[in-house]
Amino acid sequence: MKIWNQSSKDKNTAIDDFLSSEDIVLDQELFLYDIEASIAHANELENINILAKSETKKVIVSLKKLAKLFLAKKFKLTSKYEDCHSAIEDYLTKELGSIGKKIHTGRSRNDQVMVAMRLYARAKLDEIQSMNLKIAQSFFDKAEKHSSNPMPGYTHLQRAMPSTWGLWFGAFAESFLDNADLLSSTQTWMNINPLGSAAGYGVNLPIKRDISTKELNFKRKQLNALYVQNSRGKFELELIGSLKQPMLDVRKFSWDMSIFLAQEFSLLSIASKYSTGSSIMPNKSNPDVIEIMRANYAVIAGHYSELENLLSLPSGYHRDLQLTKRSLIHSIHCVTKTLGLMPDLIKSIKVDAQRSNEFIDQDMLMTDQAYELVQSGLPFREAYIKVKSQRETSLVSKTLSRKNSSSGSAYNLDLKILKRRLKKLNQSK
Repeated sequence: MKIWNQSSKDKNTAIDDFLSSEDIVLDQELFLYDIEASIAHANELENINILAKSETKKVIVSLKKLAKLFLAKKFKLTSKYEDCHSAIEDYLTKELGSIGKKIHTGRSRNDQVMVAMRLYARAKLDEIQSMNLKIAQSFFDKAEKHSSNPMPGYTHLQRAMPSTWGLWFGAFAESFLDNADLLSSTQTWMNINPLGSAAGYGVNLPIKRDISTKELNFKRKQLNALYVQNSRGKFELELIGSLKQPMLDVRKFSWDMSIFLAQEFSLLSIASKYSTGSSIMPNKSNPDVIEIMRANYAVIAGHYSELENLLSLPSGYHRDLQLTKRSLIHSIHCVTKTLGLMPDLIKSIKVDAQRSNEFIDQDMLMTDQAYELVQSGLPFREAYIKVKSQRETSLVSKTLSRKNSSSGSAYNLDLKILKRRLKKLNQSK
C-alpha cells in the first residue's frame, strides 16, 4: 500500500510501474546512503524531543541492522516497495512499531532522496578521482620509460615534426591530473546539505540542521528550502559535466590508439585480451575494448543532454525530477567501468621505436633546421623561407641537438613537474 493512500481500490499495476520506473533498481545504489542520512535525522529529532533518547538508540540500532542485512543480501529492495525511502520506513515500523513511524517527521522524500544522492555523488567522485590519478600514474610511468623514444608528430593527420612517445604519454598524464583537480572542485561545490528543507518550504519544527550537516560531513547546509528543490538536477548536471572531461580524454586516446594500432602504422601494440576476432574473417584482431571506450563518451553526453532538457521546469518540485537519478547513476556506472580498465591497458602498450623512427622523414626536420638558422642570428621568417626554398636539397640529421628546447616540448618534458603534482594530489586524497 502506498504510504499516502490506504485505499486498495486505487491500486493499478501499470500506473505504479510507470511512476516507479527504475526506482527500485537505481535505489540499490542509494539505500545505504539513505540509511546513513536517516541516522543523522534521528539525532536531529532527538534534539527537539520528537524522539526520546532511548527511542533514538532503538532507531539507530535498527537502521544499522538493516544496513548489514542489505549488505549480506538478506534484505532485498523489490517491487513491493515504491522506493528505498518507503522500504526503510516500512522496516522501522515493523521493527519498532510507533517509534518507527516517527522517522519521517520533519522531512519529505524530496530532501530525503537529495541528501542520499549528494552522499552517493560525493563517494563516487572520490572513487573516480582516484581512478583518474591511477590513470595519470600509468601514463606518467610510460612517459618516463619512453621519454626519448622517437615518434612522428602529426597535425591534420599529416606528418608535422619529430616528437617523442614521452610527449604523447605525458600529454595524457597531465590531462588526467587536471581531471582529478576538476573532480575535486566539483565535489567541494556539491558538498552541501539539503536535509531539513522537506518538500521545498521547510517544516514548522525547530530542527537543528547543523546536526546532520556535521554528522554527514557536509561543508555547510544548503540554506534556502526552495533553492534546495530548484537545485535538484543542477548539481547532478555539473557532476556529469565534470565526468565528460576524462571521457573526452579517453575518446582522444582511443582514437590515437586505433590509428597507431592499424597495420598501416603498426607503431604500437597491446595485450591480446583487449582485442576480439571476427566471426567471418580468420585474419582479424579488432581492438573492440578501445572502440567501446571511445563510444562511451557519447553515452555520457547523452545523459548530460537528457538531464539538461529535463530541467526546463518552474520553481519547486515536479515528478519529472525523479528521472535525475537515472541520468546520474547510469553516467557514473559508465565512467567507472571505462576508467577502471584504463591503467592495465596503458601498462600493456608496447612501442615499436624502430618503426616510429622510420616514419620521421627529412621534411619533418625542416622546422628544426629553421630554428638552427634563427640561433645563428637570422630572423625567423627569413629562416622559414630559406629552408622552404631549399626543400629539395636540404638534409638534416635526425640527431640534431635540441638541448635548448622549450619546457614541456618533446625533448624537454619536465616530467619532474608532473611528478610533483601527482604526488601532491595523491597525498590530498
